[in-house]
Amino acid sequence: MTANTATTRRLLRRETRATRRGPAIAIALVLTALLLLLLAGAVGWTLDEGFRTQLRAWFAPVAAIAQPMPALLTAGAVLIALALLLLGAAVLPGRRARRTRLDVRAALVIDDGVLADAIADGVARRLGVPRGQTSVTVGRRTVLIRVTPTSGVPVDPDAAEDAAARVLDEAGFRLSPRVQVAREGVIA
Repeated sequence: MTANTATTRRLLRRETRATRRGPAIAIALVLTALLLLLLAGAVGWTLDEGFRTQLRAWFAPVAAIAQPMPALLTAGAVLIALALLLLGAAVLPGRRARRTRLDVRAALVIDDGVLADAIADGVARRLGVPRGQTSVTVGRRTVLIRVTPTSGVPVDPDAAEDAAARVLDEAGFRLSPRVQVAREGVIA
């Protein structure tokens, strides 16, 4: 693994990025349908006088709305915002809910759900709380840990945060833990 780190890093990056194939195909199909509709309209406009009058009648209310300048500016701003959104979706990388870690001997790809379960198990074990009373949500840079204590058995929030930090350190991921201990416990 160490001799081929550039290839390994590229493979790990590929495993954490999502493909943009689905949105690209959907946008291409919608644009193709719109262009075919415009082509059919242009052919009908040039060949049929009745079609022209019917289109003028259909678009007369639209032309009346588009006469004032603020309506045109608003429509233009909306179209520009939509174009920027689509451009961002095409250019920016998608992110899968996975984390990677490169070690001397191995390259690891870990799903965020698996990491959340491991953190919940470790925190519950260290605090002495049943596993069902600990839930974890893994974000991009933070981990939110919710602990519901057993009724009558208090849980120290500092001890919970220390346990979460130790579990994350053992797992080898640099995430900042946030711990929320419920005020009311559950009956065991």
